[in-house]
Amino acid sequence: MKSNNQDTRYNNQIIINNQKSITKHYFIGDWILRFGIYLYLVSCLLLLSTNAVALTGAQIIDKVDANMTYGTGRFETTMIIHVRKQVRTKKLVSWAQGRDRSFAEFTYPARDKGVKYLKIDDNMWMYLPSVEKIIKISGHMLRQSMMGSDFSYEDALESNKLREKYSIKLVDQETIPVKVRKGKKITTVNYPCYVLDLTAKVKDVTYYRRKIWVNKKTFVPVKEELFAKSGKKLKVTTLSDIKRFGKRYYPLYVTMKNMLRKDSLTEMFVTKAQFDVRLPAGIFTQRNLKK
Repeated sequence: MKSNNQDTRYNNQIIINNQKSITKHYFIGDWILRFGIYLYLVSCLLLLSTNAVALTGAQIIDKVDANMTYGTGRFETTMIIHVRKQVRTKKLVSWAQGRDRSFAEFTYPARDKGVKYLKIDDNMWMYLPSVEKIIKISGHMLRQSMMGSDFSYEDALESNKLREKYSIKLVDQETIPVKVRKGKKITTVNYPCYVLDLTAKVKDVTYYRRKIWVNKKTFVPVKEELFAKSGKKLKVTTLSDIKRFGKRYYPLYVTMKNMLRKDSLTEMFVTKAQFDVRLPAGIFTQRNLKK
């Protein structure tokens, strides 16, 4: 009788252990299932979040403008112009208020000293000290080279009105190499970029089409190709040596290559940049050109 009771207790214990094992495996399986569902939901939310914050081409241009447009600024710049085997160096000081008002004065070399430029909105004037004359730059003059460089006067008049003048599309994302000059050395830096394609939607534009590579981190354009309506590439510009000034990033090295000029390249080195400065009184006036 005692043996039967022991067998019964043994069998009951086996049943209980089996039930515990089954329950244990059920909870493990249930946990794995729940965790799998959780991971799936998280991945879906991340995907939705990524799509929700994906930027359009127009929004990227807005961020570029917000970063590159400032209240006031003062800059000291060295311009080096390469034409075939000739190299010419010029220096200038400039002041700016946003992108619509600027004043520049050349300080070097001696033959260019005192040449001044004034830009107000879409208007530009030049002062030539040799003849003590102010010249309004307009019409066909706008397409001419500025001080013998690869930049035209039209390039100097460029503003931040790209959204008004162009249809903007985000066409790609890629990492591109951009040349950076440090002292006499030229190195290459790779920048992850948004690639934008801009097509003119109005007639009054300098370039019918533009392709712009925008640094994903700083929202500074690091490369731009400019095209005629025929599709011919007219100019290529690069911007690098990007430095942080407070809350904004700004390029200190710019190159411009006019594809219509043989063996030509212009380099611009910003040797000193100051933002949110107090501007001299009356600086953006024609009267100031003759001072």
